[in-house]
Amino acid sequence: MTTSKDTAKQPGAFSPRRLLQWAASPAVLDFIGRDRADAVASFVNNHLILKLRQRRAYAQSQAQDEAAQAYLKTHFCRRPFNTMETTHTGLVFACCPVYLPTPIGRLDENHRDVWHSDIANKIRESIIDGTYSYCDHVNCPFIAGRQLEPRDSDEAREFIEHHRKGRAAPLPPLQVVLSHDKSCNLACPSCRSGIYVANKARQAKLDDLTEKSLLPMLKDAGEVIITGSGDAFGSNHFRNLIKRLTASDDYKDLKIHLHTNGQLFDERAWRDLNLSGHVGAVQISIDAAQADTYANVRRPGNFDRLLKNLAFLKRMRDEGQIQHLMFSMVVQDANYREMPAFVKMGQDFSADSVMFNMYRQRDVFSKSEYEDAFIGDPHHPDHADFLEILHAPELYLPIANLGNLAAYAPAGWLDADKHAIGQAAE
Repeated sequence: MTTSKDTAKQPGAFSPRRLLQWAASPAVLDFIGRDRADAVASFVNNHLILKLRQRRAYAQSQAQDEAAQAYLKTHFCRRPFNTMETTHTGLVFACCPVYLPTPIGRLDENHRDVWHSDIANKIRESIIDGTYSYCDHVNCPFIAGRQLEPRDSDEAREFIEHHRKGRAAPLPPLQVVLSHDKSCNLACPSCRSGIYVANKARQAKLDDLTEKSLLPMLKDAGEVIITGSGDAFGSNHFRNLIKRLTASDDYKDLKIHLHTNGQLFDERAWRDLNLSGHVGAVQISIDAAQADTYANVRRPGNFDRLLKNLAFLKRMRDEGQIQHLMFSMVVQDANYREMPAFVKMGQDFSADSVMFNMYRQRDVFSKSEYEDAFIGDPHHPDHADFLEILHAPELYLPIANLGNLAAYAPAGWLDADKHAIGQAAE
């Protein structure tokens, strides 16, 4: 069998990925300047890559078998009805753009207009009619993992009734996800090709955005999630925003949920950002249960530092300062064997849930790089071993959530009653 390692690369072939790599190269940055390079990257993300993801999502929605169609007709997703997510491209989405890749507006527009835009309401209509035609049916863990709520639940009926009466969704969005700064202290191969830190000009734009758009938006929200694009503590912008939120009585009822790699989330950060009494959920992206694997998939993270910080977060969780603690793993060839040990790791550090999701193409990897890591491919030389790992007893524990992994296993391979129920608290 020919594997990706035997596949010849085609350096001359055009692709959005290659254009993004070109725009980010040091030579281009020096020659045309960061602003022009950022403009190229923005165009690629907002037009070429976005269109590709939209076409994939629509094709997947049309290819559902009868069982999947029946499931979606009888289940409901509230996220497009109560969630708004910002991105580094300047576009705004009604869910994670990986799962729902059609934007509902721009960040520099009035957020109320964006929330009630025509496309936002069309997306909601697709949830109500059960087609989910705007959604990525493979990558979305709630669809692929059969984790949606029943359509006849009281909460689902309330959302649908709001929409049908012409009041659209609750105004304003109850949950705001901030992912517009991709600054991060790590360069994980599952996410990006290098470390990115916003320069002074970009930082100034983000800070201006805080005053004009973010703070007004968050005054009406019930919770804010920071961040899924970079790291909440690796971004000066987000650290400054958190300080603003925790220091003002205007946001005293706002719960702050944090998504981080955990390298910088220590007792000092907790104290400096005045997080006591303000934190809801914390998600730590770890991707490994052993030091050598961690060094490979979380570059250049320090496993000992991570364990020390996890011990602190365990104490905060045990004391009730953190309402929900989640560990997450992007499953790939380098780490799938550690999935059972990762569940045990979550138990040891008082995690409420351990979330798994499949490695995906982020349009920054070469074809061979992606194929080598993508263990979900039935033609991958280790795919059979991966399927056997999915039968490990640890993955049946209530703490474990297999996310979208069910989409990469044969029909009936997983016990839906045991594996496909989401365990994470809302």
